[in-house]
Formats: sequence, structure tokens, C-alpha cells
Amino acid sequence: EMSASLVGSEMCIRDRLKGFEDAFVDAQANVISLCLELLKNSEKSADVIYVYILQNDDEEYIDAFFEKDGKLFTTNDWCSDAQIKEFFHCGIEDIESIVELCDTYNAKCPHEFKLVYNVNSKSFDSNYNYENATDVYDKDVIELVEEWFNECEKNISH
Repeated sequence: EMSASLVGSEMCIRDRLKGFEDAFVDAQANVISLCLELLKNSEKSADVIYVYILQNDDEEYIDAFFEKDGKLFTTNDWCSDAQIKEFFHCGIEDIESIVELCDTYNAKCPHEFKLVYNVNSKSFDSNYNYENATDVYDKDVIELVEEWFNECEKNISH
């Protein structure tokens, strides 16, 4: 009887974890959808979408850049100021949803997200940092984004 109740509680934990994982992936998919919408509205297409998210007690920030034919392009290269403003506004809402989701499931929320979506193969990759990146690296968010952009650019050209 005891083992039956343990199995039941393990199932609850597993179901709860699965629920969180599914919702967490869906929330990130919303961010990728936002980027696809930005591309469509800009009448552009990309092979790969890169999304940088930073969130901590002091700030929430989102940025994206795009790979097309072996070159990287920023939102500034391809989008109007109004499109970027709308992207940023919707992106902040998406970040707040992710934070809220983590709170709901009592899960630790990453401070830094690096999301990579291959448009052609529809494959998704992510890298999370649970430390406050601006403090740890003593850099502001713009420096962190530029650093990742340069790193990605180097990886493309090799």
C-alpha cells in the first residue's frame, strides 16, 4: 500500500515536471513566432533566427538577429523603428509570461536565454544562464548581445 502511494506521488511530480517543460517550450516557441512575424512584416526571410533574452530584477530585454546566405543581419538592418518597437513590446510580454510560468511552477527562471531556431529544418536550440549575466560579466546587456552576435558571426564564417 505504501509503495502504491509513492508511485502515485512520483507520477504527480513527473506530470507536474512534464507540464512545466511543455509550457516552458511553448513560451519559447511564442518568442520564435514573434520573430517569424517580424520577418514576415519586414518582407524578409532568414535561414536561422537568433534570439537573446535577458531578465533580472532590474531589466527585461529582448533582441534578435538573423542569418541569411551565410551573413548575419540585425533588426536594425532589416526592420523599421516602428516594427522594432512593436517587437520589443511584444517580446517583453513574452518574457513576463516566461517569468510568471517559472513562478507558477516554482521553477528557477534563467536570467539569460540564447535561442537559435533553424527556419529550414525547424530545429530549435537553447542555452540558459541562471546567473545574472550583467553582474557576473560586468557588462551591460548591449555588450552581451554584441558579444554573442560576434561569436555567431565567427561560427558562420568557419
